[in-house]
Amino acid sequence: MWKKYVGYIKQILPLMKNSLLPALLLYMAVGGYLALTPVAEEWQHFFHVGFFAAVLASVAVLLFFNRNRPLFFLVVMVVCYCLINYLKYTHGIIYNLSGDYDNLVFLTVVCLLFFYFLPEQPLFSRDTVNFIVVIFAALALGEHLGRFGISVDFSRLLCNSCGLQTFGLILFATMLTVMLIHASAHDDILNVSLLFASVDIMLGFYLSGKSAALALFFLTAALTVFTGIIRSLAYASRKDTVTGLDNGNTFIADSDSLPVKYGLGIICIDDYKHLRQIFKKKGIHEIVRMVAGKIRELEPSARIYRCGADEFIIIIPEAEKGVSFARVDHIRRSIAVAEFHLSRRKKPLKLTVSCSVTDKKRSDVNVFAVFLRARKILQKTYKFTQNITSQA
Repeated sequence: MWKKYVGYIKQILPLMKNSLLPALLLYMAVGGYLALTPVAEEWQHFFHVGFFAAVLASVAVLLFFNRNRPLFFLVVMVVCYCLINYLKYTHGIIYNLSGDYDNLVFLTVVCLLFFYFLPEQPLFSRDTVNFIVVIFAALALGEHLGRFGISVDFSRLLCNSCGLQTFGLILFATMLTVMLIHASAHDDILNVSLLFASVDIMLGFYLSGKSAALALFFLTAALTVFTGIIRSLAYASRKDTVTGLDNGNTFIADSDSLPVKYGLGIICIDDYKHLRQIFKKKGIHEIVRMVAGKIRELEPSARIYRCGADEFIIIIPEAEKGVSFARVDHIRRSIAVAEFHLSRRKKPLKLTVSCSVTDKKRSDVNVFAVFLRARKILQKTYKFTQNITSQA
């Protein structure tokens, strides 16, 4: 029985390899707060200016690369930071007992949780405008309800020693638990960064009674998002974000370090466009991940690249004549007889792939000549049949 529950815990909370830098930023923020207390006015001004500078830098990067997902986190952070300072100015020491503050806490948790699960989309789109309008509309609604004395009532569960009442802490803890489970199951750089940024925001709310602490932890949240954006873009430049395999950029970079003798195979998922129409974006990503996992399982020592939506390149080093064909054809046959189980689908899915193989020749100038030869024979084969391996 104990082993069963340990297994569940391991599934929910695996080691997150992308959490080192966000955790280090959080540790430095907590350590800095404890070491600098009481905080000098110069440091407080530095934290305040640094927060807005980090937000602007993040927005600039997102604008350049046309990404939208972390943008809404940044908007929520800026609005919350400004509103907390405004409420402290208008309500004084009892700001955290006001209805406006209760509504702000509640809406912040709802917005952060909603935008955490938002899929990646282009920044310059109608959805971006709509979501930003939703943020300001929700916060404006909370402020408007507060004028009439309508608020999420936290008054029965107080935490008088901090800027969050107990129910507010419960809301944040619930949000972080949901994010943690998702980030553990989907160990993505941006997911982990947004999780730790949410922790920083919670600490900012918790210690919002002290202006320096509020600025410090919101600065840390902004830096965490900024580093997450940079690291995720750097990862996407060399890795396929769906499968975790090396991508075409890495294939080009590795072209000069290939061995003298090797075989090159191209593996193409049959009926990819039809599968995409049936299973949509989420389903086709799951299919591609399963196919990639099968290839890695069968060829753990080979170099594998995903260089197209439906296409994988495999480099088999030091392969003798005929060996490359046999190994790639073994992949094709193994996928053809395998059963792939998709989530939300009771029946297993049968898939096939078509492959082409060629060995490097002395006359080949570089790997691209080898690739083009394999590509041409695959295109010829596709005109007549599928689920076959061709030798070039």
